[in-house]
Amino acid sequence: MSTIQYVLLTLLAREPLSGYDMKQQMDGRIHIFYKINNNQLYPVLSKLEAEGLVQLQSFERESYRPARKVYEITEAGIEKLKAWVIEPSEPGAWDEFLLKQYSAWLVDPDTMIKLLKEKKLEHQNRLQDYIQKVDGFREQYGRLTSEHPIFSTIAVVEMGIGFERSYMEWCDKMIGWLQGNQI
Repeated sequence: MSTIQYVLLTLLAREPLSGYDMKQQMDGRIHIFYKINNNQLYPVLSKLEAEGLVQLQSFERESYRPARKVYEITEAGIEKLKAWVIEPSEPGAWDEFLLKQYSAWLVDPDTMIKLLKEKKLEHQNRLQDYIQKVDGFREQYGRLTSEHPIFSTIAVVEMGIGFERSYMEWCDKMIGWLQGNQI
C-alpha cells in the first residue's frame, strides 16, 4: 500500500470523515509530515473502499452544497493500519515514522517505546556520522569563507546535526510520555 493510503486510514481511524474533511485535516494537521493533492484523494478513497479497508458511512446532502460521502475505517482497515505503524520506516522527504506516531494510540505503549528507541539509535548513528564529516572538513580546510564550496556543505551538514539532535530529543520526550501514559 502507498503512504497516501495510510494517511487516509490514519485520519479515518480517529473519526468518520468526508473527503473534504480529510483534506481540511491534512492541510491543518498532517501537512507537517505529509502533503496530498485534491486529485489524489478521491481515487485513493475509492481504492481503499474496494479493498474493504474503508466503507461509506453516510451520504449527506444539504440543499446549498453538493452531496458529501462520509467514510469510516473498517476493522480490516484498523488491522492494516496497526500492522503498518510498527513496520520499519523508509527515510524520505516526509518522515513516515512521524505519520505513524499520529496513529500510535492504536498500538500498546511498550511496542511504541521499542520502536522509538530504535528510531533514536538510527538518528544517533546519523548524528555521529555528520559530526565526523564536519570535523573532517574543518580539519582538512580550516576556516572557510562563504565563497568556498565546502562552506555550504558544512552548513547543510550542521543543519542535519541540529535535526538529528532535535529528533533524538523528541524520541526521548515521546518515550517519557508513553512511560507516564500521559502528555
